[in-house]
Amino acid sequence: MTDSPRSDRSTWARLTPYEVGIPGRAFADENFEAIREEAEVRGVDPTDPGAFLMLGQVGRVLGELQGGERGADALQRFGAFLFHAFHFHRAGEPLFLLGTDTVRELAEGEPAAAEWSGELPSDAGYLQLPRHLVWSHPDPEAPPEDLDGIFWTRSAGETLSLMPALGVRPDRPGISVVPLPPLSLADAGGWLGARAREEGQGEDFETTLPGGELDRLYSVVTVGEVLKLAARVLHRIHTRPELVGSEERAPHPDELAGEEGAGAQRVRPSLLPFRRIG
Repeated sequence: MTDSPRSDRSTWARLTPYEVGIPGRAFADENFEAIREEAEVRGVDPTDPGAFLMLGQVGRVLGELQGGERGADALQRFGAFLFHAFHFHRAGEPLFLLGTDTVRELAEGEPAAAEWSGELPSDAGYLQLPRHLVWSHPDPEAPPEDLDGIFWTRSAGETLSLMPALGVRPDRPGISVVPLPPLSLADAGGWLGARAREEGQGEDFETTLPGGELDRLYSVVTVGEVLKLAARVLHRIHTRPELVGSEERAPHPDELAGEEGAGAQRVRPSLLPFRRIG
């Protein structure tokens, strides 16, 4: 008997970093509209990450989100998260879910020789990876973290801003984010096949976890690997639209309340609609 998508939680879109970091729909609607209105009145381009952070409404919302965390590092992390969350909301919350086989094909193979000039399915979105398949180690003094996914936003000057999100777990508060500087979309075609790791560091995406090769796990240890993986997914969406499924929704958490087993507690479904990339 084959498990249905409802019984196999790996096929659902999981609770996203956006849903973890933004305290509810009403909060997003009210505060993001206030940011949009201020940017319009002041003539500020909100797709410019630096100009975005200078908005008064952004500072106010950051004060609420940061809680007790202060300092330049916290401002950079929370500011980058709010930038991507704002544009994710503004774009209609586009969420794409990748399966294990798809990630293996994209990581291990070579992209089809099709022209790609950085076309995006929307101005912003989130690419969610399979649980516990791709790992990163942003803090050398901390344990490696599971890469949940990558936010993208089309930023000012025809650039692309990316932000990996890690450590989305029910046993810890918050998430880890690693904001990357904007990159020119004019160079997008070259990202697909460029080598990201230096000689002696192993092949791109090769696992750095002890024993990780036994489970065919992957690691991203350079900015180039994040860029390469995101580019290959976005390239796939653009050049093979027939492999992008129709909109779906995961079961509502209330539907799972009576289910037994640790799995029902570990994997929290997203409330957002999502589309699979096959």
